[in-house]
Amino acid sequence: MNTLSKIPVTDNSAGSSDVKGRYNRLWRWHLLAGLYVIPFMLMLSLTGIIMMLYKPVIEPLIYPELVRLQSQESISEQQTMAAIGWQQQVDLVSQAYPDGVVRQLLIPSHNADPVRFLLKQNGANLEVFVDPYKGEILGAINKDNTLYALADNIHGTLLLGAFGDGLIELSAGLTLILLATGLMMWWARRKRQPGYLMKPESGLKGRASWREWHTFSGFYLTVVLALFVVSGLSWTGIWGAKMVQAWNSFPAGVFSGIPVSDQNHASLNPGVEEQVPWNLELTPLPESGSMAGEPGIPEGTLVNADSVIRYAMDNGMTRFRLNLPTKPEGVYIAIAATMSGDITDPLADRALHLDQYTGKVLSDVGYDEYSLLAKAMAWGIPLHMGRWGNTNLIINLLLCLGIIGVSVAGFVMWWKRQPVNRRLSLGAPSSKGGPRAGLIWIPLLCGLFVPLLGVALLVFWMLTKAIRKGSEPA
Repeated sequence: MNTLSKIPVTDNSAGSSDVKGRYNRLWRWHLLAGLYVIPFMLMLSLTGIIMMLYKPVIEPLIYPELVRLQSQESISEQQTMAAIGWQQQVDLVSQAYPDGVVRQLLIPSHNADPVRFLLKQNGANLEVFVDPYKGEILGAINKDNTLYALADNIHGTLLLGAFGDGLIELSAGLTLILLATGLMMWWARRKRQPGYLMKPESGLKGRASWREWHTFSGFYLTVVLALFVVSGLSWTGIWGAKMVQAWNSFPAGVFSGIPVSDQNHASLNPGVEEQVPWNLELTPLPESGSMAGEPGIPEGTLVNADSVIRYAMDNGMTRFRLNLPTKPEGVYIAIAATMSGDITDPLADRALHLDQYTGKVLSDVGYDEYSLLAKAMAWGIPLHMGRWGNTNLIINLLLCLGIIGVSVAGFVMWWKRQPVNRRLSLGAPSSKGGPRAGLIWIPLLCGLFVPLLGVALLVFWMLTKAIRKGSEPA
Protein backbone atom coordinates (compact mmCIF):
# COMPACT_ATOMS: atom_id res chain seq x y z
CA MET A 1 0.00 0.00 0.00
CA ASN A 2 1.26 3.50 -0.85
CA THR A 3 2.54 4.99 2.39
CA LEU A 4 1.21 8.42 1.44
CA SER A 5 -2.30 7.00 1.84
CA LYS A 6 -1.68 6.97 5.59
CA ILE A 7 -1.59 10.79 5.67
CA PRO A 8 -5.03 12.09 6.63
CA VAL A 9 -6.49 14.02 3.73
CA THR A 10 -9.88 15.40 2.85
CA ASP A 11 -11.95 14.54 -0.20
CA ASN A 12 -11.19 17.97 -1.63
CA SER A 13 -8.48 17.64 -4.28
CA ALA A 14 -7.03 21.05 -3.42
CA GLY A 15 -6.77 20.00 0.21
CA SER A 16 -5.02 16.78 -0.81
CA SER A 17 -2.58 18.78 -2.92
CA ASP A 18 -1.83 21.07 0.03
CA VAL A 19 -1.14 18.11 2.34
CA LYS A 20 1.13 16.46 -0.18
CA GLY A 21 2.88 19.77 -0.82
CA ARG A 22 3.52 20.30 2.90
CA TYR A 23 4.85 16.76 3.23
CA ASN A 24 7.17 17.26 0.27
CA ARG A 25 8.47 20.47 1.79
CA LEU A 26 9.26 18.60 4.98
CA TRP A 27 10.96 15.91 2.94
CA ARG A 28 12.92 18.50 0.96
CA TRP A 29 14.25 20.22 4.10
CA HIS A 30 15.03 16.84 5.66
CA LEU A 31 16.93 15.61 2.62
CA LEU A 32 18.92 18.77 1.96
CA ALA A 33 19.89 19.11 5.64
CA GLY A 34 20.80 15.42 5.76
CA LEU A 35 23.14 15.61 2.76
CA TYR A 36 25.22 18.18 4.63
CA VAL A 37 24.88 16.64 8.09
CA ILE A 38 25.58 12.94 7.35
CA PRO A 39 29.39 13.28 6.85
CA PHE A 40 29.61 15.24 10.11
CA MET A 41 27.46 12.73 12.01
CA LEU A 42 29.77 9.93 10.87
CA MET A 43 32.88 11.91 11.80
CA LEU A 44 31.56 13.02 15.21
CA SER A 45 30.36 9.51 16.09
CA LEU A 46 33.61 7.79 15.11
CA THR A 47 35.87 10.34 16.84
CA GLY A 48 33.52 10.34 19.83
CA ILE A 49 33.89 6.57 20.14
CA ILE A 50 37.70 6.90 20.09
CA MET A 51 37.64 9.63 22.74
CA MET A 52 35.28 7.72 25.04
CA LEU A 53 37.30 4.51 24.77
CA TYR A 54 40.71 6.13 25.05
CA LYS A 55 41.14 6.32 28.84
CA PRO A 56 39.53 3.00 29.85
CA VAL A 57 40.59 0.84 26.89
CA ILE A 58 42.98 2.33 24.32
CA GLU A 59 45.51 4.02 26.61
CA PRO A 60 46.13 0.88 28.75
CA LEU A 61 46.69 -1.12 25.53
CA ILE A 62 49.16 1.37 24.05
CA TYR A 63 51.01 2.36 27.26
CA PRO A 64 50.59 -0.57 29.69
CA GLU A 65 53.94 0.09 31.36
CA LEU A 66 52.99 3.70 32.12
CA VAL A 67 49.36 3.78 33.23
CA ARG A 68 49.61 0.98 35.83
CA LEU A 69 52.30 0.60 38.47
CA GLN A 70 52.29 -3.16 38.73
CA SER A 71 50.20 -6.33 38.67
CA GLN A 72 47.14 -6.59 40.91
CA GLU A 73 48.76 -9.39 42.93
CA SER A 74 51.48 -7.16 44.35
CA ILE A 75 49.43 -4.03 45.00
CA SER A 76 48.72 -4.96 48.62
CA GLU A 77 52.44 -5.37 49.24
CA GLN A 78 53.18 -2.03 47.59
CA GLN A 79 50.58 -0.28 49.73
CA THR A 80 52.69 -0.98 52.80
CA MET A 81 55.44 1.17 51.31
CA ALA A 82 55.39 4.91 52.02
CA ALA A 83 54.93 7.19 49.04
CA ILE A 84 57.34 10.11 48.73
CA GLY A 85 55.87 13.56 49.24
CA TRP A 86 54.06 15.52 46.54
CA GLN A 87 56.69 18.27 46.49
CA GLN A 88 59.42 15.64 46.24
CA GLN A 89 57.70 14.28 43.17
CA VAL A 90 57.46 17.76 41.66
CA ASP A 91 61.19 18.25 42.29
CA LEU A 92 61.91 14.80 40.80
CA VAL A 93 60.15 15.68 37.54
CA SER A 94 61.75 19.13 37.42
CA GLN A 95 65.23 17.62 37.77
CA ALA A 96 64.54 14.99 35.11
CA TYR A 97 63.31 17.63 32.66
CA PRO A 98 65.43 20.75 33.35
CA ASP A 99 64.25 22.45 30.14
CA GLY A 100 60.58 21.98 30.98
CA VAL A 101 58.10 23.66 33.32
CA VAL A 102 55.99 21.45 35.60
CA ARG A 103 52.44 22.76 35.35
CA GLN A 104 50.16 20.20 36.97
CA LEU A 105 49.82 16.95 38.86
CA LEU A 106 46.82 14.63 39.05
CA ILE A 107 45.91 12.89 42.30
CA PRO A 108 45.57 9.15 41.46
CA SER A 109 42.21 7.49 41.95
CA HIS A 110 43.73 4.09 42.89
CA ASN A 111 46.88 2.93 44.67
CA ALA A 112 47.91 1.06 41.53
CA ASP A 113 47.88 4.24 39.44
CA PRO A 114 50.96 6.41 38.93
CA VAL A 115 50.92 10.13 39.61
CA ARG A 116 50.54 12.02 36.33
CA PHE A 117 52.40 15.27 35.83
CA LEU A 118 51.83 17.77 33.05
CA LEU A 119 55.01 19.37 31.75
CA LYS A 120 55.48 22.10 29.16
CA GLN A 121 58.71 21.65 27.22
CA ASN A 122 59.68 23.26 23.92
CA GLY A 123 56.04 24.05 23.21
CA ALA A 124 54.89 20.46 23.74
CA ASN A 125 52.60 19.18 26.49
CA LEU A 126 54.31 16.15 28.03
CA GLU A 127 52.53 13.81 30.46
CA VAL A 128 55.07 12.31 32.86
CA PHE A 129 54.23 9.20 34.90
CA VAL A 130 55.79 8.80 38.36
CA ASP A 131 55.86 5.80 40.70
CA PRO A 132 55.37 7.53 44.08
CA TYR A 133 56.44 4.46 46.05
CA LYS A 134 59.80 3.90 44.36
CA GLY A 135 60.35 7.56 43.54
CA GLU A 136 60.98 6.73 39.88
CA ILE A 137 59.87 8.24 36.59
CA LEU A 138 58.21 5.57 34.48
CA GLY A 139 58.22 7.54 31.24
CA ALA A 140 56.40 10.27 29.36
CA ILE A 141 54.17 10.76 26.35
CA ASN A 142 53.47 13.81 24.23
CA LYS A 143 49.80 14.60 24.86
CA ASP A 144 49.66 16.64 21.65
CA ASN A 145 50.50 13.56 19.54
CA THR A 146 48.20 10.96 21.08
CA LEU A 147 45.28 9.30 19.32
CA TYR A 148 42.98 11.14 21.74
CA ALA A 149 44.42 14.53 20.77
CA LEU A 150 43.98 13.74 17.07
CA ALA A 151 40.39 12.56 17.55
CA ASP A 152 39.59 15.57 19.75
CA ASN A 153 41.03 17.98 17.20
CA ILE A 154 39.06 16.42 14.35
CA HIS A 155 35.94 16.29 16.53
CA GLY A 156 36.17 19.99 17.29
CA THR A 157 37.73 21.64 14.23
CA LEU A 158 38.28 19.05 11.45
CA LEU A 159 41.95 20.11 11.76
CA LEU A 160 40.89 23.38 10.06
CA GLY A 161 40.85 25.71 13.04
CA ALA A 162 38.06 28.28 13.30
CA PHE A 163 36.81 27.49 9.79
CA GLY A 164 36.34 23.83 10.65
CA ASP A 165 34.68 24.79 13.92
CA GLY A 166 32.22 26.90 11.92
CA LEU A 167 31.42 24.02 9.58
CA ILE A 168 30.67 21.76 12.54
CA GLU A 169 28.53 24.45 14.21
CA LEU A 170 26.56 24.79 10.96
CA SER A 171 26.06 21.01 10.86
CA ALA A 172 24.74 21.11 14.43
CA GLY A 173 22.17 23.74 13.46
CA LEU A 174 21.11 21.77 10.39
CA THR A 175 20.80 18.67 12.59
CA LEU A 176 18.08 20.46 14.56
CA ILE A 177 16.20 21.03 11.28
CA LEU A 178 16.82 17.39 10.38
CA LEU A 179 15.36 16.19 13.69
CA ALA A 180 12.31 18.51 13.56
CA THR A 181 11.39 17.58 9.99
CA GLY A 182 12.08 13.90 10.63
CA LEU A 183 9.69 13.85 13.58
CA MET A 184 6.97 15.61 11.59
CA MET A 185 7.38 13.22 8.66
CA TRP A 186 7.21 10.27 11.05
CA TRP A 187 4.04 11.66 12.59
CA ALA A 188 2.43 12.18 9.19
CA ARG A 189 3.10 8.59 8.16
CA ARG A 190 2.74 6.74 11.46
CA LYS A 191 0.26 8.49 13.72
CA ARG A 192 -2.40 5.87 12.96
CA GLN A 193 0.01 3.02 13.72
CA PRO A 194 1.03 3.27 17.41
CA GLY A 195 2.26 -0.32 17.28
CA TYR A 196 5.04 0.87 14.99
CA LEU A 197 6.82 2.25 18.05
CA MET A 198 7.58 -1.32 19.13
CA LYS A 199 8.86 -2.73 15.85
CA PRO A 200 9.29 -1.64 12.24
CA GLU A 201 7.17 -3.01 9.42
CA SER A 202 8.56 -6.32 8.20
CA GLY A 203 8.60 -7.90 4.75
CA LEU A 204 9.89 -4.83 2.95
CA LYS A 205 12.77 -4.93 0.52
CA GLY A 206 15.15 -2.53 -1.13
CA ARG A 207 14.78 1.18 -0.46
CA ALA A 208 11.55 0.64 1.49
CA SER A 209 13.39 -1.57 3.97
CA TRP A 210 16.16 1.02 4.44
CA ARG A 211 13.51 3.71 4.94
CA GLU A 212 11.72 1.62 7.56
CA TRP A 213 14.81 1.07 9.68
CA HIS A 214 15.95 4.68 9.19
CA THR A 215 12.57 5.98 10.41
CA PHE A 216 12.24 3.52 13.30
CA SER A 217 15.79 4.06 14.64
CA GLY A 218 15.73 7.80 14.01
CA PHE A 219 12.60 8.21 16.11
CA TYR A 220 14.25 6.70 19.19
CA LEU A 221 17.53 8.55 18.64
CA THR A 222 15.93 11.98 18.22
CA VAL A 223 15.95 13.10 21.85
CA VAL A 224 19.44 11.74 22.53
CA LEU A 225 20.85 13.29 19.36
CA ALA A 226 19.24 16.63 20.25
CA LEU A 227 20.96 16.52 23.68
CA PHE A 228 24.28 15.66 22.03
CA VAL A 229 23.86 18.59 19.63
CA VAL A 230 22.94 21.18 22.26
CA SER A 231 25.70 20.15 24.68
CA GLY A 232 28.20 20.03 21.79
CA LEU A 233 27.12 23.47 20.60
CA SER A 234 28.27 24.87 23.93
CA TRP A 235 31.87 24.27 22.80
CA THR A 236 31.55 25.91 19.38
CA GLY A 237 33.28 29.16 18.54
CA ILE A 238 30.22 31.34 17.91
CA TRP A 239 27.10 29.98 19.62
CA GLY A 240 29.18 28.61 22.49
CA ALA A 241 32.07 30.97 23.18
CA LYS A 242 30.56 34.23 21.91
CA MET A 243 27.02 33.80 23.25
CA VAL A 244 26.19 31.10 25.79
CA GLN A 245 29.53 30.62 27.54
CA ALA A 246 30.25 34.35 27.67
CA TRP A 247 26.98 34.99 29.52
CA ASN A 248 27.43 32.09 31.91
CA SER A 249 31.06 32.54 32.93
CA PHE A 250 31.95 33.04 36.54
CA PRO A 251 32.20 36.84 36.96
CA ALA A 252 35.67 38.26 37.50
CA GLY A 253 34.10 40.77 39.88
CA VAL A 254 33.97 38.12 42.60
CA PHE A 255 37.73 38.61 43.06
CA SER A 256 37.02 41.67 45.15
CA GLY A 257 40.27 43.41 46.04
CA ILE A 258 42.34 40.60 44.51
CA PRO A 259 44.64 41.31 41.53
CA VAL A 260 43.71 39.38 38.37
CA SER A 261 45.85 38.25 35.48
CA ASP A 262 45.42 39.05 31.78
CA GLN A 263 45.21 35.27 31.27
CA ASN A 264 42.02 33.30 31.79
CA HIS A 265 41.42 29.80 33.13
CA ALA A 266 41.35 28.32 29.61
CA SER A 267 45.13 28.85 29.53
CA LEU A 268 45.38 25.95 32.01
CA ASN A 269 44.03 23.48 29.42
CA PRO A 270 46.82 21.40 27.86
CA GLY A 271 46.48 21.70 24.09
CA VAL A 272 43.09 20.66 22.73
CA GLU A 273 42.09 18.76 25.88
CA GLU A 274 39.47 20.51 27.99
CA GLN A 275 40.02 20.21 31.76
CA VAL A 276 38.83 23.50 33.26
CA PRO A 277 35.11 23.77 34.11
CA TRP A 278 33.14 25.29 31.22
CA ASN A 279 31.94 28.35 33.15
CA LEU A 280 35.47 29.21 34.38
CA GLU A 281 37.34 29.11 31.07
CA LEU A 282 36.74 32.78 30.21
CA THR A 283 37.26 34.01 33.78
CA PRO A 284 40.62 35.74 34.49
CA LEU A 285 43.03 34.03 36.86
CA PRO A 286 43.70 35.67 40.24
CA GLU A 287 47.28 36.62 41.03
CA SER A 288 49.56 35.98 43.99
CA GLY A 289 51.66 38.60 45.73
CA SER A 290 49.17 40.72 47.64
CA MET A 291 47.90 40.33 51.18
CA ALA A 292 44.34 39.82 49.90
CA GLY A 293 42.33 36.66 50.47
CA GLU A 294 40.76 34.62 53.22
CA PRO A 295 42.74 32.58 55.77
CA GLY A 296 43.93 29.31 54.29
CA ILE A 297 47.16 27.48 55.01
CA PRO A 298 48.27 28.40 58.56
CA GLU A 299 50.91 31.10 58.88
CA GLY A 300 54.40 29.73 59.31
CA THR A 301 53.66 26.69 57.13
CA LEU A 302 55.72 26.41 53.95
CA VAL A 303 53.40 26.84 50.97
CA ASN A 304 54.17 24.09 48.45
CA ALA A 305 52.50 21.11 46.80
CA ASP A 306 52.42 19.18 50.10
CA SER A 307 50.66 21.85 52.15
CA VAL A 308 48.28 22.88 49.36
CA ILE A 309 47.14 19.30 48.70
CA ARG A 310 46.79 18.67 52.42
CA TYR A 311 44.69 21.83 52.79
CA ALA A 312 42.45 20.89 49.82
CA MET A 313 41.88 17.38 51.19
CA ASP A 314 41.22 18.64 54.70
CA ASN A 315 38.55 20.89 53.20
CA GLY A 316 36.59 18.21 51.38
CA MET A 317 38.37 17.67 48.06
CA THR A 318 39.33 14.12 47.13
CA ARG A 319 40.56 13.57 43.57
CA PHE A 320 41.62 16.69 41.72
CA ARG A 321 44.25 18.28 39.52
CA LEU A 322 46.68 20.65 41.18
CA ASN A 323 47.82 23.39 38.79
CA LEU A 324 51.17 24.72 39.96
CA PRO A 325 52.29 28.36 39.73
CA THR A 326 54.65 28.80 36.78
CA LYS A 327 55.19 32.56 37.14
CA PRO A 328 55.96 34.90 40.07
CA GLU A 329 52.31 36.02 40.06
CA GLY A 330 50.92 32.52 39.55
CA VAL A 331 48.65 30.70 42.02
CA TYR A 332 48.02 27.15 43.18
CA ILE A 333 44.70 25.94 41.74
CA ALA A 334 43.09 22.66 42.83
CA ILE A 335 40.38 21.79 40.28
CA ALA A 336 37.91 18.91 40.49
CA ALA A 337 35.54 18.83 37.49
CA THR A 338 33.23 16.27 35.93
CA MET A 339 34.18 17.34 32.43
CA SER A 340 37.80 16.28 32.93
CA GLY A 341 36.66 12.85 34.13
CA ASP A 342 38.46 13.15 37.46
CA ILE A 343 35.19 13.07 39.40
CA THR A 344 31.71 11.83 38.50
CA ASP A 345 29.59 13.85 40.92
CA PRO A 346 28.73 17.30 39.48
CA LEU A 347 27.88 18.54 42.97
CA ALA A 348 31.58 18.12 43.83
CA ASP A 349 32.77 20.47 41.06
CA ARG A 350 35.19 22.91 42.63
CA ALA A 351 38.10 25.24 41.88
CA LEU A 352 40.22 26.35 44.85
CA HIS A 353 42.79 29.17 44.33
CA LEU A 354 45.58 29.81 46.85
CA ASP A 355 48.26 32.48 46.93
CA GLN A 356 51.66 30.83 46.38
CA TYR A 357 53.32 33.06 49.00
CA THR A 358 50.80 33.49 51.80
CA GLY A 359 48.68 30.36 51.32
CA LYS A 360 45.54 32.51 51.56
CA VAL A 361 42.39 31.44 49.71
CA LEU A 362 41.88 33.85 46.82
CA SER A 363 38.76 32.11 45.50
CA ASP A 364 36.78 28.95 46.17
CA VAL A 365 34.26 28.33 43.37
CA GLY A 366 31.90 25.37 43.71
CA TYR A 367 28.78 23.99 42.10
CA ASP A 368 26.52 26.22 44.21
CA GLU A 369 28.10 29.32 42.62
CA TYR A 370 27.46 28.09 39.06
CA SER A 371 24.76 29.66 36.90
CA LEU A 372 21.78 27.49 35.96
CA LEU A 373 23.20 26.68 32.53
CA ALA A 374 26.66 26.03 34.00
CA LYS A 375 25.07 23.52 36.38
CA ALA A 376 23.36 21.86 33.42
CA MET A 377 26.73 21.67 31.65
CA ALA A 378 28.33 20.10 34.74
CA TRP A 379 25.77 17.30 34.42
CA GLY A 380 25.55 17.20 30.64
CA ILE A 381 29.21 17.16 29.60
CA PRO A 382 30.21 13.96 31.46
CA LEU A 383 27.00 12.36 30.21
CA HIS A 384 27.87 13.46 26.66
CA MET A 385 31.40 12.04 27.03
CA GLY A 386 30.38 8.75 28.66
CA ARG A 387 32.16 9.44 31.96
CA TRP A 388 29.43 8.38 34.39
CA GLY A 389 30.72 4.87 34.77
CA ASN A 390 30.63 1.82 32.52
CA THR A 391 26.85 1.92 32.01
CA ASN A 392 26.99 5.46 30.64
CA LEU A 393 29.95 4.50 28.46
CA ILE A 394 28.23 1.44 26.97
CA ILE A 395 24.99 3.34 26.31
CA ASN A 396 26.88 6.16 24.59
CA LEU A 397 28.81 3.72 22.43
CA LEU A 398 25.56 2.04 21.35
CA LEU A 399 24.03 5.44 20.63
CA CYS A 400 27.01 6.41 18.48
CA LEU A 401 26.68 3.16 16.55
CA GLY A 402 22.96 3.85 16.17
CA ILE A 403 23.67 7.33 14.78
CA ILE A 404 26.13 5.81 12.31
CA GLY A 405 23.48 3.27 11.27
CA VAL A 406 20.77 5.91 10.77
CA SER A 407 23.19 8.09 8.78
CA VAL A 408 24.25 5.23 6.53
CA ALA A 409 20.62 4.20 5.98
CA GLY A 410 19.71 7.78 5.07
CA PHE A 411 22.53 7.97 2.52
CA VAL A 412 21.58 4.60 0.98
CA MET A 413 17.95 5.74 0.68
CA TRP A 414 19.06 8.88 -1.13
CA TRP A 415 21.42 6.95 -3.40
CA LYS A 416 18.78 4.43 -4.34
CA ARG A 417 16.43 7.29 -5.23
CA GLN A 418 18.80 8.51 -7.93
CA PRO A 419 17.27 8.03 -11.40
CA VAL A 420 18.81 5.31 -13.56
CA ASN A 421 21.00 6.38 -16.51
CA ARG A 422 20.93 10.05 -15.47
CA ARG A 423 23.45 12.47 -14.05
CA LEU A 424 23.80 12.56 -10.27
CA SER A 425 21.33 15.01 -8.75
CA LEU A 426 20.27 16.17 -5.29
CA GLY A 427 17.08 14.17 -5.73
CA ALA A 428 15.09 16.60 -3.59
CA PRO A 429 11.32 16.14 -3.99
CA SER A 430 9.22 18.83 -5.59
CA SER A 431 7.34 21.12 -3.22
CA LYS A 432 4.79 22.35 -5.73
CA GLY A 433 1.14 22.21 -4.81
CA GLY A 434 1.41 23.33 -1.18
CA PRO A 435 1.62 26.67 0.63
CA ARG A 436 5.10 28.16 0.44
CA ALA A 437 5.16 29.76 3.89
CA GLY A 438 3.51 27.00 5.86
CA LEU A 439 6.68 25.35 7.18
CA ILE A 440 9.12 28.24 7.07
CA TRP A 441 8.98 28.40 10.89
CA ILE A 442 11.17 25.29 11.19
CA PRO A 443 14.35 26.77 9.63
CA LEU A 444 13.42 30.19 11.02
CA LEU A 445 13.37 29.00 14.64
CA CYS A 446 16.51 26.88 14.20
CA GLY A 447 18.25 29.83 12.51
CA LEU A 448 17.35 32.12 15.41
CA PHE A 449 18.64 29.55 17.91
CA VAL A 450 21.92 29.07 16.00
CA PRO A 451 22.80 32.43 14.38
CA LEU A 452 25.46 30.93 12.09
CA LEU A 453 22.76 28.69 10.63
CA GLY A 454 20.46 31.69 10.22
CA VAL A 455 23.14 33.59 8.30
CA ALA A 456 23.86 30.55 6.11
CA LEU A 457 20.15 30.08 5.33
CA LEU A 458 19.80 33.78 4.50
CA VAL A 459 22.77 33.64 2.12
CA PHE A 460 21.38 30.46 0.53
CA TRP A 461 17.97 32.12 0.06
CA MET A 462 19.54 35.21 -1.55
CA LEU A 463 21.60 33.08 -3.92
CA THR A 464 18.62 31.01 -5.02
CA LYS A 465 16.60 34.19 -5.60
CA ALA A 466 19.43 35.64 -7.70
CA ILE A 467 19.79 32.41 -9.69
CA ARG A 468 16.07 32.24 -10.37
CA LYS A 469 15.96 35.88 -11.41
CA GLY A 470 18.95 35.40 -13.71
CA SER A 471 17.32 32.38 -15.36
CA GLU A 472 14.08 34.22 -16.17
CA PRO A 473 13.64 35.21 -19.82
CA ALA A 474 14.23 38.88 -20.58
